[in-house]
Amino acid sequence: MPVLFAVLKLLFGWPVCAGKSSLTGQVMDSNDMANEDVMSEDRFWTLIDHTSAYEADPQCQLEALRQVLRDLTVFEIEAFERAFQREKKRAYIWDLWGAAFLMNGGASDDGFEYFQLWLISKGRRVFDAAVGNPDSLADMAAPSAPGTYEFEEFAYVASNVWAEKTGINPWKDAKGSFPSTGAPPASQPAGTAFEESKSFLANKYPKLWARFGSSWL
Repeated sequence: MPVLFAVLKLLFGWPVCAGKSSLTGQVMDSNDMANEDVMSEDRFWTLIDHTSAYEADPQCQLEALRQVLRDLTVFEIEAFERAFQREKKRAYIWDLWGAAFLMNGGASDDGFEYFQLWLISKGRRVFDAAVGNPDSLADMAAPSAPGTYEFEEFAYVASNVWAEKTGINPWKDAKGSFPSTGAPPASQPAGTAFEESKSFLANKYPKLWARFGSSWL
């Protein structure tokens, strides 16, 4: 079977994800499958944490999330998406935007959104720590090239699986049946805006500055 996957990857570009087939069973066996309008934090993060085991290969992580969501009902996928938006709102704070600005060498509105998606994909431990103290990302973020702490594609998995199950294009659905709006979670991030200056960033994020500040010198 590993040989077959390797051939498929060469021929069609499919990701080869070790252990992927056992992921869904582990997740589904460990969760209460009761319906809920918004998925609970514990259940949501259990799903995300299982996919973050593949974080070294973004395509494998996307496929892992896709497989997990395919075993949910349409209602549960909608509940997952609402939870996804809830966690994005938690990360919609100026202190994290400043961290994204430093780590990626800049961060537009879209860039900060993609940073939030990257942060969610890292799992609950990293996410919670970063929301409480963005400077903790200096110890938790894996080495990567500047500007790559983003994961736009992570936002589209739930809507794509939902479309597979319903036959409805969520981006063209006049009823707006799928809960994601794509709009910012608030008019402004929570907290106080950061300053785009070396002195501010170095004082605000000493650990991140020690790791990423060289690009600002």
